[in-house]
Amino acid sequence: MKTIIPWSDIENITQGKRGKTLKIVCPQCSHTRTNKKDRALSVNLEKGVAKCHYCEAISFRKSEPLELKPYKLPKQDWKNYTQLDDNVVKWIETKRKITQKTLKDLGITQEEYYQPQAGQKVQNIVFNYFELDQVVNKKYRTSKKNFTQTKDGKSIFYNLNSVIDNDEAYIVEGEFDVLAMHECGYKNTISLPNGANDHDDVWINCKQYIDSIKKFYICTDNDSQGNAVADRIAQRLGKYRCVRVLFPEKDANGQLIAKGKSAVIKCVNQAQYFKTQGTFNVDDLYEDILQIYDSGLPETIYPKGDFFGDLKDAYSVMRGQLSIVTGIPSHGKSNFIEWYVMNLIQDHNMKASFFSPEHHPLSLHQTIFMEKFVGKTFWENPHSPRMSKKDIKDYRDWANERLYLTSAEDGKSPTWDWLLQTFKEQIFVYGIDIFVVDAFNKLEYNNKSQNELTSIREVLTKLTIFAQLNDVVVFLIAHPRKMTRDANNIYQMPGLYDISGSSDFRNICHTGACVYRHFQPVHNSETGAEIEKDQVEFKTQKVKFNYQGEIGKSVLFKFDTTTGRYYTGNVAPKERLDKIEYEQVEEPKKPFFETEETENDLPF
Repeated sequence: MKTIIPWSDIENITQGKRGKTLKIVCPQCSHTRTNKKDRALSVNLEKGVAKCHYCEAISFRKSEPLELKPYKLPKQDWKNYTQLDDNVVKWIETKRKITQKTLKDLGITQEEYYQPQAGQKVQNIVFNYFELDQVVNKKYRTSKKNFTQTKDGKSIFYNLNSVIDNDEAYIVEGEFDVLAMHECGYKNTISLPNGANDHDDVWINCKQYIDSIKKFYICTDNDSQGNAVADRIAQRLGKYRCVRVLFPEKDANGQLIAKGKSAVIKCVNQAQYFKTQGTFNVDDLYEDILQIYDSGLPETIYPKGDFFGDLKDAYSVMRGQLSIVTGIPSHGKSNFIEWYVMNLIQDHNMKASFFSPEHHPLSLHQTIFMEKFVGKTFWENPHSPRMSKKDIKDYRDWANERLYLTSAEDGKSPTWDWLLQTFKEQIFVYGIDIFVVDAFNKLEYNNKSQNELTSIREVLTKLTIFAQLNDVVVFLIAHPRKMTRDANNIYQMPGLYDISGSSDFRNICHTGACVYRHFQPVHNSETGAEIEKDQVEFKTQKVKFNYQGEIGKSVLFKFDTTTGRYYTGNVAPKERLDKIEYEQVEEPKKPFFETEETENDLPF
């Protein structure tokens, strides 16, 4: 286990010294060394981290995480249980190919502990989750593969201390995989605490420790679910600093057991960057080419509910794209995009963040989302049923880790650089897939001395690069300039070229559309369709690829003023959003411990 030097000791030693980085005598090991004046401890005062290059002791200045859920510390008595039974050590060495030294290095312990599945206290091997010098969680594993963990423990990566002040980190799915990587020399390896499951708490609690890591080796399981987890992790961290390690025997420990250390090292050395690095040869894309050849065009993202009619044929989105939506004020473009995005995150298991400064306070904005989700009004209304407090709780349970609101704090005027940095942090901490900016004119340019055309082009380019680099969808709502009226004094439908400020809104985006409300009945001479009063027309005005939709195609919607929902047909969907029935595919969830073994287990 790494020795932890209290940060207060570092402050006492560096008091009065100047500079962001210093080299000082290590208080942990200097008294044991021949050269007691050797400055082996590197201190970065700006980052708040220190590391001895002789004894590998570390120190860290903790800060409050972005959001902290309450947790309980286990009893700090783990050192009482460091003696493992001989037969347990031999079993792990024989079956898992992991030596006793690795077990000691990682602080694996043995303890009698109550197992709910067994209904009694039994012997367990224990994986102790250290955050600096504290055990913040424990995972217990019995001989019969019963698993439990500390009640209300803190969610962090297993072996977190090993990556502090490292430039590189390896990420696996299980504790035994951490041991296997350590056995092969990759000591800076951490594990997801709950296997393939996705929990924001871990990223929130560990952000300060892994923020400065430059390169991540993602070594999750080599199966469909492990690959999906790898993609989600890479999206959070930024694919440009991630590489994928694939083990033919599924995971690190399986590779070690079947083929030995050299095979694990070979797999790590053959790690490949993710495909958003910007430069690809044919080999990089060959499998994708064959997939298109066999299966047709790539899948686009669109709401699956039949109440959207044939909108998917007119307009759909893809990861890595910027979509711009315009419309006359009060015609419903914000409302429509909110409903559209809520369906995307429901139908495709995604997460979204909305920056909508026009909606204030944030709690009031949430009531709009609630109405769309529940299908009832939030307010007293003699003509419509009001949602109950249980409905509000159901929305909270659905939205809490799916839908986020972004707002500038402390009365500051938000800038585009601030917003993109905030979005980048949200990808890291929460795993956001979709970002909505409502609206373009609500943020200040970073360089106020530039002319407007240059500033607009710069912002749109940054938004496009942000979407591509992070493999996310960005919706930008932009208002048109002063509109023209027709012979009947009715405002005409604006286009992307009508957005105030620049033609680049049309030129740079990948997809674009207009939301237009008809305030009186209209006969469409082109299609022969009769448009009713107050129907809302969604018209596609740009698509990057023809399989994403059709430029000029429109879909007409009715608007339910009670719920804020849009729908085709004659009846608005009445069910709660997560209860609307149509074909969906759910990902199976995996337990936080592997359960595939068939051999005899731990010999307690």
